[in-house]
Amino acid sequence: MGLRRYIGVLVAAVFAAVGFVSPAAADDPPPSVVFIGDSVTAGFGYFGQKENAKNISGTVNNPYPSSWYFGDNSLSDCSPSGTTTPIDQCSNNNYNGAPWSAGPWKAGANSPNVAYSYQIAASQDPTKAAPVENWAVTGSTPAQWDTGGPFNFQLNSIKNTNVVMTLGANPILSSFLQIKLALVPVSNGACADSTQWLGWTGWWAYPPSHVVDCADQQWAANQQTQHLENVYKTLLKNQNKVLVMQYYTTCPWSFGNWQPEGNVDKGPAAGNPCPSQVQKVSECSSCPVKGKTSQWEQAIAAQNAMNAKIAAAVGSVQQWAKTQPGISAGNLQMAVPDQGAWQQHQAPDKDPWVFANDTWIHPSKAGHAQLAKTVTGAMCSAFGQWCGTQPAWVDAPTVAKATVTQVLKGKVPTKAKNKVAVDLPHRTKQQNAVGWTSLTPKICGIHEGDLVTYKKDGKCKVVASAVRSGNEKKHRSKYVVRVK
Repeated sequence: MGLRRYIGVLVAAVFAAVGFVSPAAADDPPPSVVFIGDSVTAGFGYFGQKENAKNISGTVNNPYPSSWYFGDNSLSDCSPSGTTTPIDQCSNNNYNGAPWSAGPWKAGANSPNVAYSYQIAASQDPTKAAPVENWAVTGSTPAQWDTGGPFNFQLNSIKNTNVVMTLGANPILSSFLQIKLALVPVSNGACADSTQWLGWTGWWAYPPSHVVDCADQQWAANQQTQHLENVYKTLLKNQNKVLVMQYYTTCPWSFGNWQPEGNVDKGPAAGNPCPSQVQKVSECSSCPVKGKTSQWEQAIAAQNAMNAKIAAAVGSVQQWAKTQPGISAGNLQMAVPDQGAWQQHQAPDKDPWVFANDTWIHPSKAGHAQLAKTVTGAMCSAFGQWCGTQPAWVDAPTVAKATVTQVLKGKVPTKAKNKVAVDLPHRTKQQNAVGWTSLTPKICGIHEGDLVTYKKDGKCKVVASAVRSGNEKKHRSKYVVRVK
């Protein structure tokens, strides 16, 4: 897009020099709204208009079949390799592995129409529509969009526009997947065995907190927070308005070691619902039994922890933005899917919002329609764009007067021991990110949204902040935590 814009500016300058430019230029379309990130935004599971990877021959908007290895377009062909730069195959926005080359979306028989970005583009008021481009890459990680990554050039080329994104799930989610075919391991993530263990008397489940600990370790090992914050900061420095969408609720049957055996005949779509997989909880052979848990509870706990980290990164960068001349903290906002509704539409339900043929990970076309509603609702509230049943993009957006008081979702501890990390609320009840600041850095600090205490006793004083979002007032509150 950068080259096209450069040529456009050059041509416009030539025409202006010879007097061919008229006041009608005021009616030129706004800059494209650019969607970036990973497979959720790319529309993985549904073919793009230009697929050039080996053994991929699907038609745009059609899903790939429930097949492990056999024939073209199988899951093995579509899954991105973890050792190479992703090429976006089997994704609705794919354009020969370079989706930024596709240009703005246009309606047509061969146009992609599954990914939520395209559903938004198609639903706009045709007289008040913004160009929409989808640059997301299936399998991409925050590090790959950050400095030194293969997609950092594209990130830096996005300027003076609006950006919508999902980013942060890779490679955390893959670390929990375990799949075997005819007893042969196909996938065995580093955290898969953090879910259950086999004792002399059978299988026992670890508590969800054990699973969260492994997810947090993978998050830290991949420096996810640092990379996410760098991506957000780059976009803000380039004068963009940014909407970060959290991940929806889902539980792949391949999560953990609960039901690792894939169905060879029926393919990746065949599995047992996660809530049906239940075991007693005990952490070791000599440890007490502490009730029961399920595959579902563990998966949701890991996802909630990941979403909390994303919210903390958003809140941290909002705090940073307050110190930067010419950058508004309100230009970075967060959208949260209706998690309760997503829980009611899981695979293999009759009306799933989750795509089945990838072991139940990505959104189905119906799921993308729900994400489109989440995005347009958040864009309208936060930035005054895409409001109405037929989303409209306007030249002079207005945002409702701020009248709603924001309240933290969760409790702030009143006491903490030395040398520990303690969870802090990462969101308000109005679903906006919370950023934290320590007023007593010798006693306590903030790390990835958590309260971290040091060796010194005393009063830890912290401040919680949330930016204004639409009709919701900005929030600021102080807390004292006694450290001993």
